[in-house]
Amino acid sequence: MTVMAAALWIFTILFLAFIVVDIGMFVSLGRQGDERRKMIVEKSSAQTFAVFAVYTLFCVLEGLYRSLFHGEAMEGKNPLVSLTVMALIYTVLLFRNKRKYGD
Repeated sequence: MTVMAAALWIFTILFLAFIVVDIGMFVSLGRQGDERRKMIVEKSSAQTFAVFAVYTLFCVLEGLYRSLFHGEAMEGKNPLVSLTVMALIYTVLLFRNKRKYGD
């Protein structure tokens, strides 16, 4: 197997794993449960929003800095990458909050 073929397999596996994490995030948000489960999901969602807002602010400030001081054009963010980063953050926080609050 060549290096290129191995890299393609690794990329495909990671891409599918990220899609599974994205779908899992939406399923977790839509699932019904008792008050404790709703509180865990709400806390995880709020913490994910806070982390993602800081991440987005950092990206905007970095783009402004590069634009003003280095003359580079501001680049847009890839929505798939943003969604995957958000899903990974949510998944980690959901597991942490489940362990902390017991669900």
